Amino acid sequence: MPPSSLHQQALQRLSLLRVASIGTWIAFVFYFVFQHAIILSYTSLMIAPYVGLFSVGAWQAWRSQVYSKHLTIHLVLECQLLTCMLFYSGGAANPLISYFFILLVIAAYSLPLKHAIAITALSILDYSLLMLWHKPLASHGISNDKNFFDLHLIGMWLNFVVSAVIFAALIPLMVQGIMRQRQEIQRLREQQLKNEQLIGIATLAAGTAHEMGTPLMTMQMLLNELAANSEINKADLSILLTQVERCQTSLKRLSTSGRNAQKVSAQNATDWLENLLERWRLSHPKAQWQDKGMKTPACIVTSPLLDQALLNLLDNAAEAGNSDIELHCTVSDGFWNLHIIQPDSQAADNLNKQHNFTSSKEHGLGLGLYLSNASVEQFGGKILLQAQPDGSTLCLLSLPLCSNSECNQ
Repeated sequence: MPPSSLHQQALQRLSLLRVASIGTWIAFVFYFVFQHAIILSYTSLMIAPYVGLFSVGAWQAWRSQVYSKHLTIHLVLECQLLTCMLFYSGGAANPLISYFFILLVIAAYSLPLKHAIAITALSILDYSLLMLWHKPLASHGISNDKNFFDLHLIGMWLNFVVSAVIFAALIPLMVQGIMRQRQEIQRLREQQLKNEQLIGIATLAAGTAHEMGTPLMTMQMLLNELAANSEINKADLSILLTQVERCQTSLKRLSTSGRNAQKVSAQNATDWLENLLERWRLSHPKAQWQDKGMKTPACIVTSPLLDQALLNLLDNAAEAGNSDIELHCTVSDGFWNLHIIQPDSQAADNLNKQHNFTSSKEHGLGLGLYLSNASVEQFGGKILLQAQPDGSTLCLLSLPLCSNSECNQ
């Protein structure tokens, strides 16, 4: 069974509880020493191994990995040490016996069901044995039932105060730990589902690219044959041949990028952006953009996946309106931010018709940006697509910064 942060946190809190427990028992022993008790020498000796258990638990909780079996062993040892101390200090009549409940709470919240049941059964057995066999409290200063009853009431009050403080601090922390673990499990499930969808899309893309290869080759051969016919417009044929060659180049790039998709390199953000803009212009000769402040010193991690993601974002922005897109860059909070703005007042409506806004959230991402967003998230970045009040659109690409030394390598 893999180590769990829940078990780690539970052992850390148990170690803190042991500090309070040790302090309470020391106060208990000193009180009876003050009352001239004659039976607490064994109890005081039992505190020594309890301190040892605390030391081992604290080291393991903050310095080592914790599994459910480790936490179970700690709780079992704690129950037995508590039983031994209670045996020499009044047994079930000792109000500190209710500390068993705190151990049961930790077991119920942090351990698998079978382990929690085992701890519960052990606690019931220990409690039952303490009712039958124990060393009664006896001292020269406490000689009648009324004094013993008063002592029991004081002990119950002290136990209630300590338990109330412990529960008030422990329960919320344990609930928060469980909630964080559930959220992490949910996040991992969503990530796994997204990865499965991406694999399916990639498989379809690879199959489609393979299927397109043969028709494109056939078209190229026919166009070359038609070019020999003087009756056909040479200019039109040249355009068709260029388009076919571009499709073949794109398919080859897709195959090469697929093999190198996970290769990353540190690069100057401005150089990366300018290179991709030139590449984008080759596939969109009429595409235009306005530089509103692109030259921002920054170093980022790049890869073929991020290249294609940015090209997709530029395509979406250009197709959303008839105006030139505006680009400017900023650096904030450890991220390089590229603002892609389509100032056309109809841009938001056009994107909405294309179903790029499918979420009711203000900053929702649509299916059209799904693949780009998934690629960017793999590298710790994020994409924000937002409709502006004037009808324009803003697409914000944020990528984490890396050190300048990595760019110079």
